[in-house]
Amino acid sequence: MTFFLYMGLSIYILMTGHLHEDAYILYIFSESLANGNGISYFQGGDPAEGATDFLWMVILGVGNFLGSDVAVFAAILNGFGLSVIAFISMLLASKNIRGLGLLLFGGSVSLIVFFSQIAQSSLAGFSAGFYCSFVALVFYLLYQRKESTIHFVPVVGIILGLLRPDGVIIGVVASLVGLYFAYSKEILKRYLISSLTCFTIGMVYFVWRYSYFGQLLPLPLYVKSTSPGSLPGLFPHVGWAMSNGFLVLFAIATLIFCKDRWRIFICSLPVAALFIALVFATQSQNVSYRFQAPGTTLLIMWSSLFMSELAGNLKTFGKSRVLVLGLVGVITFSATASYARGSFKMVEYLKGEEYINYFPYHISKIIGKEVTIALTEAGRFAYWVKGKKYDLVGLNTPEIAVKKSSPAYIAGLNPDIIFMHVAGTADYSQFCDSNYCELSPSEVLDGVVADADWKVVENGVVRAPLTIYEYFKNNINEYKVFSVIYGGSYSHLYFVKKDGKVDINEFKKSLDLSFSDEGVVSYWEMKKEMGFSSIFD
Repeated sequence: MTFFLYMGLSIYILMTGHLHEDAYILYIFSESLANGNGISYFQGGDPAEGATDFLWMVILGVGNFLGSDVAVFAAILNGFGLSVIAFISMLLASKNIRGLGLLLFGGSVSLIVFFSQIAQSSLAGFSAGFYCSFVALVFYLLYQRKESTIHFVPVVGIILGLLRPDGVIIGVVASLVGLYFAYSKEILKRYLISSLTCFTIGMVYFVWRYSYFGQLLPLPLYVKSTSPGSLPGLFPHVGWAMSNGFLVLFAIATLIFCKDRWRIFICSLPVAALFIALVFATQSQNVSYRFQAPGTTLLIMWSSLFMSELAGNLKTFGKSRVLVLGLVGVITFSATASYARGSFKMVEYLKGEEYINYFPYHISKIIGKEVTIALTEAGRFAYWVKGKKYDLVGLNTPEIAVKKSSPAYIAGLNPDIIFMHVAGTADYSQFCDSNYCELSPSEVLDGVVADADWKVVENGVVRAPLTIYEYFKNNINEYKVFSVIYGGSYSHLYFVKKDGKVDINEFKKSLDLSFSDEGVVSYWEMKKEMGFSSIFD
């Protein structure tokens, strides 16, 4: 049931709305790989891994190569993953819940998973559902500790590590926990062979990626590691726990009432290690708490175990059937009502009619492969538009990730168009009173409110616009500048070279179209018009 509910909603979003900004970044690399251009941000660009979800990117690339649209294939994989989470929950509950009770429990957990934050971030185009299915699987393998399956823990662990960088933490700790269980069951040899094989795969992967990309880690990890703040991941954890209050209460009840609480606790150590690590990490674009999604998966697993334990205890009183059915009904109503609100908000957001959802598609008709583009928002614009694209934040451009943006670097690019988010560094509301306005050179500089020197700013999101302003000072007569309303303020800025390869009149027409009813088109409509072709064709 989970799969069909999720697929129905995913297709509805694609037919009426758009995906999240950051999801498009990974799709760029998947389509590049599928079209034989290697793993690159644009055709002819240097090898770069701006997408942290390596295996997810490769799998989507394979799907695209076989003829599937990347977003549709991502929806199928996430729908499958969410179904696996619901199925494993039923397996855990089936120890003491049988027959009609198990059927109703399955229906309720399917709804909970469908409305969960895992599904919400998946709807936005991220890998949460698919990724968390392996989190659920590794928990199940550790919890069962069967001699015939425990050696698969390292296998699932290496898959988690290849899917996401934070999956490495879960995979390594899970493999260590599994090693302890394997030793106690005297199947150590088989487990060590499995572990050594997976370790070798991991080492080969790191050697390959270093030889291919020139870095050991994905570019976003280099960029985000410079973000300031003391324990920046603490408040996201608190917010996540509060937003999952209902399941957190059941998790607490699990530790109090379940007889095998210590086994549950030990099997949860891999995700606990991840949460500790995330306390020290800046969690940017944490859509629907997707970085905490493995924790949400555990809450669902724990709740299933608690329900099973409760059902087993109720059998003693001979009235388990009625009581369990009643409790399942309460859980279904309470949990779905709690999560559904967040799901509806996500759908509303993805269907939002911000101009940036349409503008890149409309302007793509006048921008060819020869156009040089510098930008600070690397998703939607870069996905739909051809050209040589350079991310000044550094998430997708190796040189910027290591050396950071500078006016000299931008001058070396000599971009035909610069697209940036002001990121709090400027305020142009005093100069504009419509959807967009053309700024004079003095207005561009007068609108800058940040007083920091770009040379001392480490945060790439803030440094990038500061370097653009500095570059503009030295090329003040070469560009037409447009401030565009986005998110309720004039936060987008475009610099279009006067004698460049982008026609300024056509640029303005594309902007006008993007703010009109006629220019509102969905992801599905855009792809249908393109014949599901890739921007790398």
